[in-house]
Amino acid sequence: MKKTIRIIVLAIVIILGGAFLYWQFIKKGVVKNALEKAVSNGTDSLYYVKYESSVIDELNGNATFTNIVMQSDSLQEKLLLDDTSVSATIFNVRIGQLKITGANIPSFLQKNTIEANRIEIIRPVITIINTGKQENVELSARDSLALYDRLTGKFKSIQAGQIDIVDATIAFAKGKKSPHTTLQDLSVTLKNLKIDSTRNYDNIISYFVKDVIAKVKQVNTTSEKTGQLFTFENIEYNAPARFLRIGKVMQKDPKTNKVLLQLTGNKISGISTNDFILNKKLKADSLVTEGGSVSIYRSKKAGSAGEEMEIDNDFFDEALISNIRLGNTTLSIFNKATPNAEPLILKNVKFNARNLDDIYNGTNLKRLIGNSNWNMAADGITLKTKDNKYKVEIGPFRLNNDQSTIHVNYIAVRPLLTAAEFVRQLKVQKDRFDIRVNNIHLTGADVRSLITDQKLVAENASMQLLLSIFNDRTVPYDLSSKIGNYPQQQLVKLDFPIYIKRVVIKNGNVLYRERGRLSKQTGDVTFKNINATIDNVTNIKEKIAANSNMTLTANTKFLGVANINTVWKLSLSSTTGEFSASGTSGPFDATKLSAITEPLGAATIKKGNIVSLKFDLKGDDLKASGTETLLYNNLKISLLKANEDSTDELRKKGLVSLVANIFTKDQNPSNGNTRSVKIENERDITKSFFFLLWKSVFVGAKRTTAGKNDF
Repeated sequence: MKKTIRIIVLAIVIILGGAFLYWQFIKKGVVKNALEKAVSNGTDSLYYVKYESSVIDELNGNATFTNIVMQSDSLQEKLLLDDTSVSATIFNVRIGQLKITGANIPSFLQKNTIEANRIEIIRPVITIINTGKQENVELSARDSLALYDRLTGKFKSIQAGQIDIVDATIAFAKGKKSPHTTLQDLSVTLKNLKIDSTRNYDNIISYFVKDVIAKVKQVNTTSEKTGQLFTFENIEYNAPARFLRIGKVMQKDPKTNKVLLQLTGNKISGISTNDFILNKKLKADSLVTEGGSVSIYRSKKAGSAGEEMEIDNDFFDEALISNIRLGNTTLSIFNKATPNAEPLILKNVKFNARNLDDIYNGTNLKRLIGNSNWNMAADGITLKTKDNKYKVEIGPFRLNNDQSTIHVNYIAVRPLLTAAEFVRQLKVQKDRFDIRVNNIHLTGADVRSLITDQKLVAENASMQLLLSIFNDRTVPYDLSSKIGNYPQQQLVKLDFPIYIKRVVIKNGNVLYRERGRLSKQTGDVTFKNINATIDNVTNIKEKIAANSNMTLTANTKFLGVANINTVWKLSLSSTTGEFSASGTSGPFDATKLSAITEPLGAATIKKGNIVSLKFDLKGDDLKASGTETLLYNNLKISLLKANEDSTDELRKKGLVSLVANIFTKDQNPSNGNTRSVKIENERDITKSFFFLLWKSVFVGAKRTTAGKNDF
């Protein structure tokens, strides 16, 4: 009996040993056949799978497969033959190594299921080719499910504690064209994957939505619409933490090799992962970027007088990011009408925005910031005028949509030529300007309207004006008509809608320098410590209909000695340039006027005192009329003529001066009678608005000193 038992045990051992040896001999073939059959059945015999070698430890459930290839020769052949009847997605998959740890191999062989503790897919290269007449070359939900089915062979269930994809390369192409999108060095970690026979696309992708952590070293994609190349570097997508981090984003135009966008240190937080994965829509709480460079385009919309700012956005059909913070960035603004022209460049742009609107594909900046709360700051810009005679500088500025404020450190218009160089280039007289406006601050400003409609609307503006004007009267006169060029007329004609309820000028200065035609000498007329308010600065029809006058009220120190107060009312609705101007002056030493009367009027005031001046004028394009009262005493003048021995000196006209003083009244009032005169001054239409004003006041002063009395 014992012998029989020993024989039976020995036989079992031999059988089991033989079975084990046989299994070790055939197991690779069994597993291989099972894999090939699963893939073939799962893909309706379109795809096959093969691998170079394998190591299988069925006791511990470990397996390693090397150099795996899965592809479809039949679909590939139709693609090469340009068979446009094929409308499918072709997957070519190569995997350097596949490691499975803790797998249930019997369940795989008998129940057509996959169970493992860990699956490692090392150095896979996947090419996804869209064929036929498909317009959408992106990876769609259907394509993703198809890829899953190809890879899994439609197993009844798949369970894995962790799946790691290491150093993957994925390329997307359309037909026989080169890949339009490539992902390089992709690493993915996915935990607790469990999919059964009831799986669908949403079930599969939900793991990516909830648990996936992916890193990509570089993504290159070419926009089929524009041909522009986009590069993304050092990408990290973390579904559990709901953020997407991109080390660098770059957009380049391959035709010109011009970098259109380059931003570093980018992070999108609070991503709606369902929208991001399932619907290809970017919805998130915030986007933060350290900065870099961005190019945008100005283009004129058909039927519109203004221009729009456009940005490219080819990747998402719709995006909604509630908050954006942009660090120091260089902004280049190109004009689409003149693409080869130098762009307008803003440096160190900082942008913060809250509650942003939807961003639609191909949107413009109007939609981006139209209904959001944002603020922006930049260093400013410098550019030259078309005639290369002036440099325009806009200093550092801040736009704050939250607080409805605009602040510009300064705006300057600087001449690039010296006064002598400027005059040498003139054929006719022309003013040379040097302008600087400091501390420009607008409150109650409609900042959105400024960006979206290119319209400046504000309640109040304050600034300091520093203005210098030079004119050389030795140059031939400009005989062209100046009608239509009054300040209010130029404002109305300005191709930029503007409404500022009140402008306040603080501590301004104006210098008018002129070289006299006869004297060849230069004289300065100065207005210092100008403090003024200008009400109803507008060219908008609705605002003009409500109030047709722009009103200026100012006080200043004339020549540093006389306090002058003036009020101007300029009609914005008149077609003939209607205006009114009134002013008063306090007492000053009349001899101080010699600083301008000698070079500009060939006369010197030897002595005298101005007690007061009052004038009231009304006028239009062709004339100015009104009244003037000038009170003075002890007035003595001398008329001058050029010195024959010097072009820069004047000498007294003795006899003529004597006669002039005889016929000049040395005081007003005199003999208890105060003289007031009427002014009727026809405008020289070749001269400016300001020439008409001072010439009218001068005519009144001349009539008064001549003893005229119209009242």
